[in-house]
Amino acid sequence: MTKPLNHYFKEQMNYNKQNIKWSSILILILFIQPIFSQELSTATLEKIYDGGKSFTTPLKQGQIESLKKANPPKDTWLYSKLEEYKNQLDSENIIYGEIVMPSADEKFYSYNLFAYDIKKEFYYFVAIVSFEITNSDAKMKTQYLFTEKKSLKDWWKRAFGFYESELIKKIPEKYLFKTCPPPPFKD
Repeated sequence: MTKPLNHYFKEQMNYNKQNIKWSSILILILFIQPIFSQELSTATLEKIYDGGKSFTTPLKQGQIESLKKANPPKDTWLYSKLEEYKNQLDSENIIYGEIVMPSADEKFYSYNLFAYDIKKEFYYFVAIVSFEITNSDAKMKTQYLFTEKKSLKDWWKRAFGFYESELIKKIPEKYLFKTCPPPPFKD
């Protein structure tokens, strides 16, 4: 009679060890998960927004002379397109949009500024300032400028993907353009 009782206690102990093991794993996941999903504080989002805005303001104001001698990568931007924008600065047809977006792995966030002509239906430019997120700090890493169809199309696909994803829910409306920006192509 003691043999079956010992067997019963051994089974209970194994069952309890299993439950403790799974409970420990679950608790560990719950504690570690926020580290990987980088829920950004308002202060960090504000730092991204302010840093991006301050970096792109001269471009928005038409101060493009410093870019005249630049040698941009192929299919990204042309100085002549920025001159065209500068000549249209006072146009009522230009709308500006700002978007703060996470990258796919959420290690980087970017401030995106675009200038779009609603009458001509084209982008004068898209300027992107990328920030690396470490802990609750945001450090400016890379800047991009697009005026050309291929790069604008690639940017828009990422923006569209963001607007259609669950990630958009992590960004307060203050840091978003009210709708997904219009596509830079007609097809």
